[in-house]
Amino acid sequence: MSDRRLIEETFPVREVSEHSAREKNIRHGHISTLHIWWARRPLAASRATAYAALVPSPADIMDWQRERNFIVDLSRWENSLHPLLLSRARRAIYAAHAERLSAEWGRTVTVEEIEAGKAPPPRVLDPFAGGGSYPLEALRLGCAAHASDYNPVAVLILKATLEYP
Repeated sequence: MSDRRLIEETFPVREVSEHSAREKNIRHGHISTLHIWWARRPLAASRATAYAALVPSPADIMDWQRERNFIVDLSRWENSLHPLLLSRARRAIYAAHAERLSAEWGRTVTVEEIEAGKAPPPRVLDPFAGGGSYPLEALRLGCAAHASDYNPVAVLILKATLEYP
């Protein structure tokens, strides 16, 4: 397994940026309505980068294009809670993580074990999370997200975003 990630090889910057710009006009159901945070990262960009950082880079050019198109679809606001897209993203992330765990543990770890909680999901850390966009999207993608910030207001926003229903 190559340890090169998808984000190191390709990333649809223009398309994700367009989706991120459109997201600024959303006023209902968006975490930006929880509290004004001056440096909040767009959820579209956070979701796309989290996915691309957790899956391996494809070896085949057709897979590369398919993954690129998938990231564009995944970054659309209307798809942020789409069950099939999120399930596909989780499976790809878990498959890559299972492969890494298998090499580390010396035994085969399956996606099903991760889904059942018998093996840990991938962990994502954002030590300066601010408004919490990246950890929120990591949670949506099935990761164990850990986040903090120096600013106590940011910590409260994180708690409200990630822990409270």
